[in-house]
Amino acid sequence: MAGVEVSGQGQIVALPFRVEKLSFDAKWTSEQGAQLDLDLTCCTFSAEGKLRSFAGPGHSTAEEGGILHQGTPEGDTVTVYPSKIDPHCEALIFVLSASDSDVSTMNLANPTTLRFNGYSAELDASLEPMFQCNLQPHLPSAEAPIAPSTADSQSMIICAMHRSTDSWVTTFSLLPQPSHSWGHFVPELRTVLSQLPGFPVQKLAAAQEGVVDKVVLLRRFEDRTAEALSCSGQAVQKVRLDFGWEGALVGEGIEGVEMEWNALCYDITGEQTQAVSSKSKEADGISAVPDPPVPEEEEEAAPPEADPEAEEGDEPKPEAAAKEKLPAAAKNPDEFPQKDGIIIELSALPSATRSVVITINNFAEEGLGPLTCAHLRLTDVTAADATQHKSMGWFRFPSPAGAHKDRPTVVMAKLYKESTGSAFSQWRAAANNPDLPAFLADIAVVRSALLTISKVQAAANQLAKTIVDKTEAGEELTEDVKAEERGQWQWRLGCMGRPLPGAALEDSADDLKGIANYEGRFDATDKRHDQRAKAIYTNGDTYFGQYSNDRRQGVGLYLVAKGGGYAGSYAESKRSGQGVMRMPDGAMYQGKFAGDKFEGQGQYEYVDGSTYVGAWKAGKKHGEGVYWDTKGGCLRGRWENGVLKGQGTYDQPSYQFKGNFKANLPEGECSFTICAHRTLGMPARAAAHIMADHGPIIMHKGNYTLPPGVGADPPADGEPPSEDVIAPAYPKYEGLAYKSAAHLPDEAEDLQFPPASAARPAAVASLLAVA
Repeated sequence: MAGVEVSGQGQIVALPFRVEKLSFDAKWTSEQGAQLDLDLTCCTFSAEGKLRSFAGPGHSTAEEGGILHQGTPEGDTVTVYPSKIDPHCEALIFVLSASDSDVSTMNLANPTTLRFNGYSAELDASLEPMFQCNLQPHLPSAEAPIAPSTADSQSMIICAMHRSTDSWVTTFSLLPQPSHSWGHFVPELRTVLSQLPGFPVQKLAAAQEGVVDKVVLLRRFEDRTAEALSCSGQAVQKVRLDFGWEGALVGEGIEGVEMEWNALCYDITGEQTQAVSSKSKEADGISAVPDPPVPEEEEEAAPPEADPEAEEGDEPKPEAAAKEKLPAAAKNPDEFPQKDGIIIELSALPSATRSVVITINNFAEEGLGPLTCAHLRLTDVTAADATQHKSMGWFRFPSPAGAHKDRPTVVMAKLYKESTGSAFSQWRAAANNPDLPAFLADIAVVRSALLTISKVQAAANQLAKTIVDKTEAGEELTEDVKAEERGQWQWRLGCMGRPLPGAALEDSADDLKGIANYEGRFDATDKRHDQRAKAIYTNGDTYFGQYSNDRRQGVGLYLVAKGGGYAGSYAESKRSGQGVMRMPDGAMYQGKFAGDKFEGQGQYEYVDGSTYVGAWKAGKKHGEGVYWDTKGGCLRGRWENGVLKGQGTYDQPSYQFKGNFKANLPEGECSFTICAHRTLGMPARAAAHIMADHGPIIMHKGNYTLPPGVGADPPADGEPPSEDVIAPAYPKYEGLAYKSAAHLPDEAEDLQFPPASAARPAAVASLLAVA
């Protein structure tokens, strides 16, 4: 690529003023499989430093079409047509931002490459490069932060350009910012303007009225707490939702267009509990926004009387011309197109309500085809004083006219509550790493996290059950339960912008239910696809982790409602690869999985503390393995389809057994080697007597006989449900008949304990230490 190479802050590049088109793009690459969401935005300012408009995600045009934005997964492009820009637009500022939420976290350091380039073109000519800039050297790092607050940067002010006599003077600022949205640092953008060479600083300093300090713009898939959006410093208790829409055909009385909205409430199982809509605006905890007063219609002024002295063709008198109807003022492109609204008092919603899904619909024949943009605005109206109400954000869903004729519904957003100490929060704390697979590298961390998360989930489930039981019984919740519920939950907003099919809302019931119980992104085909998602299933189970193509894929955590869970790798929604699983009874498995079953090498800790370490196949012991019992003994041998067969060895501190096994039981000839000098737990005087010169080591042979009907292979277990695993059984030896050999014992070699080929698991070692 030719053009100027931008190397540092303050560098100035002059761009042609009278050119047909200027194009700016931000391009990035990432490691294979990594999901990035970066946004390039162009903000326009007047000479007084007032924010005029912007072009970026959710708002593709600015300056009446003079600036256009287009985004792709690999990069964003802003195209500027200088001849179309209003003369009052004095400057443009380009900002690059990364998304940041509890569901998906990233910053500008995540890409492997990150560049900003500029081009120009005459009419019908190809683009010619003007400059190129590698942004990565200008990003801070944990080792060398530019400022304490910028070690983890979500945004960068790249450059600003303003008009001069014969060019657009472009000054590169390259300033990292800690916020994920340019709307949070508008004053910093204005500071950049004041530092531009030749910018009318006097006008900028004198301007006060109409200057905006913060613009809360919400992006698709953004997910934040209500308090973080409000920035009021207090808990958000009451929220106002305003609905709006725009389109070439959108309006009353137009055939094929009947726009409406819905707010649907769901409980934790995904069942709808109540709903409000444009046709029914009242429900528990939800009320309609009062209609504004209608101004009285003024009497239409009588037309001016004709001047009897005026000749034909004369100009009308000034007073008559003043009474002629003036043309309507141009519409502000950033004005909210208010259509309707509701107020939600969060504490007054039914206790079982976990989420409120918000939709905008047109169930007439055109679907969303006539729609060009749907709007949702949120305001914190907790304070009684209206002047203290805080804007929480404005979410736009742009839709090219005619693009969604077959989809009458767009899910705009979801208000939902999440436990402050929830399993999701615990998972995030345990796996707080952009590279989630690294979480599995330390099995001790995974085990600890899984135990903690399971306890948190059990406590949350118990509280939810208490509330449901009391509500169904018509009982009042005690103040203790109410306080626990308030302390446990916080409300969040997740922006979506997801069109749905279905001729009526009932036809999309399954989709809406899934949305109510899923936090995360979707791909272009509306399938779940995210690096950090959360899903609650109809049986009460919960999953946190990676989704791809609507399936659990990658690293995740699955919590079973009845107890237990799994942390590890998934493939096609099945446990596959390395993982740790906790059973409902408290038993624990860590090792390899395949197709939802134990497969390969793994360790199973029974609830009594005994442990099996060895090979598995299809969920059963299969191959070489060692079973450690609660008395410190270990059984070595080869298992087939879950049962021990063939030669096996059982070691205790004071003796060793060798023999054949059939269906987990000793059968036929065997031998016992007794090591008398192994005197663990014996009184010192007795030990001293027995241990004379290490005492005798003797081996004696015998024979085990199985009782009638015992020894057949157990029947194959049935296929377990999707997330269940059949726990391996304990070895049992009741009812066996033993006959000692007729000859005397023989001398034998000394034996090592524990056996060199069977390292004692930490779980068994700790159990014996306690004993």
